[in-house]
Amino acid sequence: MLFERAAVIGTGMIGGSFALAAKRNELVRAVVGVARTQRTLSEARKLGVADETTSDAAKAVARADLVYLAAPVRSIRSLLRDIADAVPRGCIITDAGSAKREIVAAASDALPSHCAFIGGHPMAGSEEAGVAAARADLFEGCSYFLTPDAQTDPQALETLLELVRGLGAEPLVIDAQAHDEFLAATSHLPHVVAAALCATLAPLGDDLARFSGTGLRDTTRIALGPDEVWRDILLSNADNLCAALEDFRVRLDEFESALKAGDAERISTLLRLAREARGRVSGDSSIAGRRPDKNVGPPEHG
Repeated sequence: MLFERAAVIGTGMIGGSFALAAKRNELVRAVVGVARTQRTLSEARKLGVADETTSDAAKAVARADLVYLAAPVRSIRSLLRDIADAVPRGCIITDAGSAKREIVAAASDALPSHCAFIGGHPMAGSEEAGVAAARADLFEGCSYFLTPDAQTDPQALETLLELVRGLGAEPLVIDAQAHDEFLAATSHLPHVVAAALCATLAPLGDDLARFSGTGLRDTTRIALGPDEVWRDILLSNADNLCAALEDFRVRLDEFESALKAGDAERISTLLRLAREARGRVSGDSSIAGRRPDKNVGPPEHG
């Protein structure tokens, strides 16, 4: 047992899945869950996500040796201030936010030196939200970023690495800046593209369902993500996301230029390069082929 008592602040899909996985794999003995509404707290107890619940974050962390922050990205910054005076000595604090620089900086400013904060981000989830969507196997096989800084206690990092492996995930240690650059291109950009595509198609109204197939549904699935969560993620990584969007516009312009010129060879090249890049996403080396030329391939922010 790595931890006797974990405070999970934000018992939604991610926080709830963490609690279920940590208890099932005997990483945490007991979980106290924190949420804003009594309905969510009651559901968390009913589903076995939490052994105890409260709406008071400071109260929840007072006897915890692990704090897991699974709230929207910008809420995490205020939560760090809320719990700062209540965190016990030796407690390890981590989070599950999709953008890391703001959170790591806020933790450094807010938290006392007698505890350890290490940013985290599991590459897991779905368009579903709420504690009812929590699953004990959510993290199995996924990449799980940890973002220590120069002040991080090495033993605390080792403990979190063991925790992540115990969840069935693959830990990836990276600094917060590099994390946000990668995720701008691989996660935040795809969400904006899916949202923009849905907005473009919106005038079709009811005909949209009649004239679309699985390709469109697969391409736009992530646009179903909760507005509040994704608004905060995008704003927290706006500079890197804007750079990724600039690269994306270049690729769109290449397709448009080739189409206007009727340049079949250029279109074929762009489609082939896209297919090869998609092969690398899925790990299919037979599709991936060679790495595309920097001038015509997909953006290389990450």
